[in-house]
Amino acid sequence: MGTALDTTTEGNGTSGVLILVVIAVVYLGYIAFKRNGFRPRRVETTLTGQQLRQVFKKKIARKGWSVADDGNPMIARSAESDGIRQGISLKISEADGRTVGELAAILHKKKVFGDTAKAYSLRWRMNAFIAQVRRLDSTAKVMG
Repeated sequence: MGTALDTTTEGNGTSGVLILVVIAVVYLGYIAFKRNGFRPRRVETTLTGQQLRQVFKKKIARKGWSVADDGNPMIARSAESDGIRQGISLKISEADGRTVGELAAILHKKKVFGDTAKAYSLRWRMNAFIAQVRRLDSTAKVMG
C-alpha cells in the first residue's frame, strides 16, 4: 500500500493568495477608473464664453452645489453641510476663433487608502457638462 499525500492545505493557501491578488488588482483598477472620470478636460467650441458659463451653472452648480466664484475661473462647490467639500472650476479663453473651456476638479478628498471620496459626483457633473456642450455644438472638440 502506498502513502497518500495531503495536498489540501497547500492548495487552500495558494487559492487564498490568488484571491487576495485578484481583489487587490480589481480594487486598484476601480480607483484608477474613478480618478480617470474627473481628470481635467479641455473643450474647444463655437459656443460663446457666456454660453459655456450658463452650461456650467446648469450642469455643475445644481442639486446642492452653488457657484462660489463667478470670475475666470468660475468655481462651483458642494455644500459645506455635505461633509466632504468638492469643487470644479471652468477657465474660459479664446484660441483660433474658438472658445476654450478648461474644466478641472479642484477640491476632492482622499480616503485612508488613497481612494477618492465621492468621485462619482465629480464624474457625473463633469460628464454632464461635456455632454451638454456636445449637444449644443456638434463640432466641439474634447481633450483629456
